[in-house]
Amino acid sequence: MAIAATYLSSTAFSVPGDLTAEFAPGARVLADCGADGLRYGTVVGVSASGGATTVSLTLDAGTLTANLTGVRHGNDVPDSLCNHAAQHAAGGRDPLAAASTEAPGVAELATNAEGVAGTDAARVVPVAVARQQFTSWMRDAMGEFPGVIPPAYNLFAPKLDLPGTTTFSRASSAWRLGAAGSLREAAVGVPRFDYDASGNLLGLRIEGAATRLNTIAAAPTAPENVSVSAVAYTLSFFGTGSMTLSGAHAATINGTGALPARVSYTFTPTAGTLTLTPSGTVQHLQVEAGAFATSPILGEGSAVARTADVATVALSGIDFNTAEGTIYCEFRVAGVSVQQRIFYIDNNSSSNVLSLFVSASNKITMAVASGGTTVVYTEASSTVVANTVYKVAFSFRNNNYQLVVNGGPAVSDTSGAMPSSLVTIRLGQGLSNVQPMFGVIRHFAYFPRALTTAQLQAMTL
Repeated sequence: MAIAATYLSSTAFSVPGDLTAEFAPGARVLADCGADGLRYGTVVGVSASGGATTVSLTLDAGTLTANLTGVRHGNDVPDSLCNHAAQHAAGGRDPLAAASTEAPGVAELATNAEGVAGTDAARVVPVAVARQQFTSWMRDAMGEFPGVIPPAYNLFAPKLDLPGTTTFSRASSAWRLGAAGSLREAAVGVPRFDYDASGNLLGLRIEGAATRLNTIAAAPTAPENVSVSAVAYTLSFFGTGSMTLSGAHAATINGTGALPARVSYTFTPTAGTLTLTPSGTVQHLQVEAGAFATSPILGEGSAVARTADVATVALSGIDFNTAEGTIYCEFRVAGVSVQQRIFYIDNNSSSNVLSLFVSASNKITMAVASGGTTVVYTEASSTVVANTVYKVAFSFRNNNYQLVVNGGPAVSDTSGAMPSSLVTIRLGQGLSNVQPMFGVIRHFAYFPRALTTAQLQAMTL
């Protein structure tokens, strides 16, 4: 019950009677200053005289005011009921134990990101987080997007097939890792759905052209000479053996295990002859130009070229909205520090383009050209790491472009006309197959509406 109090000063008040025991120094006090609010303080002085008790305080914040009507005091010294709850919070005098599967206690609520990750057993999942968990599961397991309009184009790699509106070509055969951990050949023009060493589906393999320079690859046992220039090369192989490099570059690379374990080594030699000397079990040896290893290129007796994967979608074959839209893409790249197009929507020229790419500085970047002028060129803050999954959503409409990566804050550009006369989506490449992607696309969807920022964030968690 509140005790009637009379305002004396900004730090003092009086109460009727002799209450020196109740307001002993160190006691906590809650003062009700009416319209001016509540004040908390600690007693630093008390005296009784003439039927009243005068109390002096040190206040936590603010001052007492003339609107003071009453006070309450604690019953424990120096802490009191006025701040009782705080004493049981984390860092307090007597904190409550954390909740567990064995006992009740205090628990924190999970954020959307924590709920979807599902790795923190101490967090409690609110209803909104449970909904996000469901929508993320539907996207990852079924390729669907509950809560938003259906996509007009939806490439979902776990279906192990491309939408009928997709045109795919590759002028050579190519190889991929199968679910059982063995290398599998894809014939000319057949898309590759690739797996990792543990049998998990990665997605649709999209790569630019590459050439294996060494002529003996399956199980080399003798040295071989390869002509090289002073640029980056990558050597890779399966097996427990080792490769010794000499001549234009000196190094020894030890294998990490039998197929599907693959080791790679990137180096820049001097121009000249590089000698490759195998020892022990070396399988599917590959030396190629570039700063990272591409998929294995098989074949014996000569250098072997693998041509580019080319996947396109004619916009005339889908319900394409010329005024606005959204692209969702889940992908990973095999290497970094080289510009790689994730998708490129164009009018068969570079004058009108909607594009997303990983820059040479390893940033996911949205770029828009309209009427021959670049009107949008904006990077997300995160830095891309090789062989890491990224979920990206890019919405576009006149003077409103937004990019969200992995549920993070949107980066936007609010100035730029929509490109016109767009006719083709190119997956993992730019116009004329330039700046190809080297990686996998697990999910690619086009929506004929510009979705909200909240929707972009939710669909990328």
